[in-house]
Amino acid sequence: MDYIIGVDGGGTKTEAIAYSMRGEEVSRAASGFANVLVDAPKAIGHILEAVRACIAAAPSEGTCRFLGLGLAGIDSGKHRDRLEQALQESFSFPYQIVNDARLAHAAALQGKDGILTIAGTGSVAFGLKAGDSQMTGAWGHLLGDEGSGYWIVMEAFRQMIREEECDLSLGSLSRVLMERLAIKAVPEIKRFVYGAAKGEIAALVPAVVETAGQGDAFASSLLRSAGKELAEMTLRLYRKQGFAEKEYVPIALKGSILTKIPLVQEAFLQTMRTAIPTAQFVIDEGSAAKGAYYLALQQFS
Repeated sequence: MDYIIGVDGGGTKTEAIAYSMRGEEVSRAASGFANVLVDAPKAIGHILEAVRACIAAAPSEGTCRFLGLGLAGIDSGKHRDRLEQALQESFSFPYQIVNDARLAHAAALQGKDGILTIAGTGSVAFGLKAGDSQMTGAWGHLLGDEGSGYWIVMEAFRQMIREEECDLSLGSLSRVLMERLAIKAVPEIKRFVYGAAKGEIAALVPAVVETAGQGDAFASSLLRSAGKELAEMTLRLYRKQGFAEKEYVPIALKGSILTKIPLVQEAFLQTMRTAIPTAQFVIDEGSAAKGAYYLALQQFS
């Protein structure tokens, strides 16, 4: 049984999944982070580890025909050559390296043209049209990431600061966040924010969702604002790529912020449908690793 391996490599883990030539999963493996901007030698080691373990778990009579890697941070810096050398020294089958958004796009839209919007800790929209790929977002938490988990929590912290400086009573969300962080005074959030990784900050999103579910107006408004921000990012890409007004455009949604939080998703879809009535939406909760399968089919055709 020949197979294709897809590698979805992010800032916290690397997932390698082998698919049969019919697209059925046959094995999988995981290891640590794969973002070469964090630590290139360790990231490359994690990638090789995951691929080797995936091969070891695959049917022994099979052969890997293609390796597709979608990696966070691979388009920045000068680490691609180092990774390619490691792949060539370790494996004999053909491979393709793309950024993680491109791999996720191929998985969500089965290799076809359209737009994928991802919102998790960060946010990005990736589009493909007639071989031309474009992105909006993906500027990182210092320059952008509007609508992301990080952005949502930081906006909640900014509201907390406004309440403190205007001598207002702390709102429900501010009180919940302070309780989660075990702090008793607003100025103490500085120690947390300036000492925490962006993933730690984004991990507080469930507190916002729970507070909104209890009827807090600000928390609900904040989640709807996140959906609108993500829609605006997607619309910028739609216009940038020159999709025709009445052209059929599939738009996939991925990431926990867009697929798991109803208020965010509803605001996103409402804004998008108003702007692009012909758009068709796909909610993708599968692994981005399967994008390698669709990229491989293109290579084989």
